[in-house]
Amino acid sequence: MNKFTLLGLTLLAAVQIHAQSKNPEIDSKYRRSSLYKMMIDDNSRSYADVIRNSFLNGPDQEKFNNHNLGLRTIPATDAKDESANIITFMEANNIARDVVAKWFDRSAKGGFDMELIKKRGSYDASVLDIAKAKSSKRGLDMLSDAGEDLIKNTFILVNDFKYVSKEEVAKKAGGFMSLAGNIGAAAGVSGANEMASNATEAVNVAGKGYVVKTTAHLFRLVWNEETAAIFYNDYWADDKTITPERKKAFDDSKIFKLEYIGSDVSWADVQSSSFSQKTNEQLIERATNKAIDAVIVKLQKEHDEFKTKTPLFTGEPITAKIGLKEGISDKSKFDVMEQQQDADGKTKYVVVGSIKIDDSFPIWDNRYGAADENPDNKTDKTYFKKVSGKEFFPGMLIVQKKGK
Repeated sequence: MNKFTLLGLTLLAAVQIHAQSKNPEIDSKYRRSSLYKMMIDDNSRSYADVIRNSFLNGPDQEKFNNHNLGLRTIPATDAKDESANIITFMEANNIARDVVAKWFDRSAKGGFDMELIKKRGSYDASVLDIAKAKSSKRGLDMLSDAGEDLIKNTFILVNDFKYVSKEEVAKKAGGFMSLAGNIGAAAGVSGANEMASNATEAVNVAGKGYVVKTTAHLFRLVWNEETAAIFYNDYWADDKTITPERKKAFDDSKIFKLEYIGSDVSWADVQSSSFSQKTNEQLIERATNKAIDAVIVKLQKEHDEFKTKTPLFTGEPITAKIGLKEGISDKSKFDVMEQQQDADGKTKYVVVGSIKIDDSFPIWDNRYGAADENPDNKTDKTYFKKVSGKEFFPGMLIVQKKGK
């Protein structure tokens, strides 16, 4: 029996299907995509240290598994577009290989295990039966399932930040800059016309505060049948069976790759007048983290594979822990999906209905710093109305429809 099949035994488990659960605490147990966040580090830019520290110490994206490695920054070049620099850096530093190593808990000895995959995939190790798994097709199917549903959905997001003072831009442009949209446009901020909803608001923010702009580049780990077969057959060993030859084979491997998904630009604006007691450094910290959230939303709207699933928090009324941070608006619509297993034990998601925003309730403002910016906000979830489908339960997953 080949080693690829043998490894299947370590994943033989009943996937804990929570779709019919009525326990809201399942929120942490559904299968998330994994995200590794990096940034371009340019010491010559304004507030470079503040932006770097804000990025490195900022909160996790809770809709993703944290797959960060120790290497988080990429030195900047003089190029206007850092895309080539990013690719060169990631190849030179074997980022794809090290992302795979983290998935399999590679030790200092060079051995691997399946503990992280079991944890993130909710595979129950207590039901493993090696004797029954030795010649089981189900074992191979479960391994394939983990690869398709977990490892393959590993993304690397590289942010390139710039700090732009609206006051400085306004002084250079004079009266023309009375509109915040024009300020943003002159500053090179994508979507700057969104900076104010009307001219009155625009006049109020003109010349105050700043924006932090990020250009984000999104990559995805290539994990296919060929790559998996080479890994399990040529590199895999645990700490008890690892040999110097296998350790070196993985160390020297060049089979692991990243594929480019796309890039987008976003920004975050915080008026200095909104936080009269906040320092510039504190305002920049807020804007940096808001810019990350905003660009992730934009990338998800354009790339379905990057969209996250969110479990329903309650089924009646229909609520979920999702809000303005995820780009939700009163026009947002979602498919409701149920997680199921087929006869071979592989996971699939079946659409069982659809929902839309319930406009009789405010959308949850869960953006970074929202508690300070909107202290009167009392809600901690968003409410929805059923468009189609039967009864919904906590734990069923919702995915925002394309373009909504």
